[in-house]
Amino acid sequence: MRQILLSLLVSIPLVACSTKETPGHHHESAASTQAPAAAPPPTDAPQDRAASTRPHADHNARHGGLVTMEGDNHVEVVVGADGAIDLYVSDAIRTPIPPKDVSGTITIEPKGKGEKQTLTLAPNEAKGSLSAKGPAPDNADYTWDLKVRGAPMKMTLTVPANGTAAFADAAADHHPAGDHAHGSPHGGVVQSLAGGHVEVKLEKTGDITVWMLDSAEKPRSAKGVTASLRPVVAGAKETQLAYDEKADVLRGKIDPVKQDHVDGVLSITPAGGTATSLRFAFHLEGRAGHDHAGHDHHAGH
Repeated sequence: MRQILLSLLVSIPLVACSTKETPGHHHESAASTQAPAAAPPPTDAPQDRAASTRPHADHNARHGGLVTMEGDNHVEVVVGADGAIDLYVSDAIRTPIPPKDVSGTITIEPKGKGEKQTLTLAPNEAKGSLSAKGPAPDNADYTWDLKVRGAPMKMTLTVPANGTAAFADAAADHHPAGDHAHGSPHGGVVQSLAGGHVEVKLEKTGDITVWMLDSAEKPRSAKGVTASLRPVVAGAKETQLAYDEKADVLRGKIDPVKQDHVDGVLSITPAGGTATSLRFAFHLEGRAGHDHAGHDHHAGH
């Protein structure tokens, strides 16, 4: 009998506790002992989804090359270190255009030794590209002359010794996911360079300014630096930049820029250093000249 009474005394508080719980309390306690629910899969931000359907808003490389634009069409150019050439053609919103709808040639013109040659581009249905095999790249001009669904598309790109992978590496380095994020001390676009950084600013007027920066993105002298810039737009030529001793920068000028998004390839040799080619992606929306309220803090495409 004594044991029965003890059992009842022990069980009564337990029952009392359960009857004083607030509605839903038991459910929450149980849920807290379970593993947390899996997070929903990431989705594109609204602005990303909008950009994917906005003409000329996406210049990101999808095959490790460099994206160029003329009219309503884009071409991503991929040149391998072994000389393999692949051109991926897409429309205004980067929807791939079948290789059967494109034809053309690519001309390779070395800046040093070597002969100029023109190769016929053949459809590669497996890759979805127009392809050819040329010599190993070594700072040569590659000019593609295409008919894209009847529309002409011709452009020139200077490709360094390692091929277009050098451009992709430079763009990744400038992205926050790379080794470090870069600032924009003068409103231009910054890339890493041996011993520090280089900043390039392109205006819609066609004016180009190049600053040499140290590892902390502080100014350093541009004296003795040689450089040229080729915008990757139809008909653009490589422009040699001159040293401005008073401002301690490099300057140059091209024809006024009509596009809002322009890629450019900077060939630069620091004083006592080695030649390097870097890709820069310029976003020029709303720029009419040198003086403007907003600065360009965009990274490379």
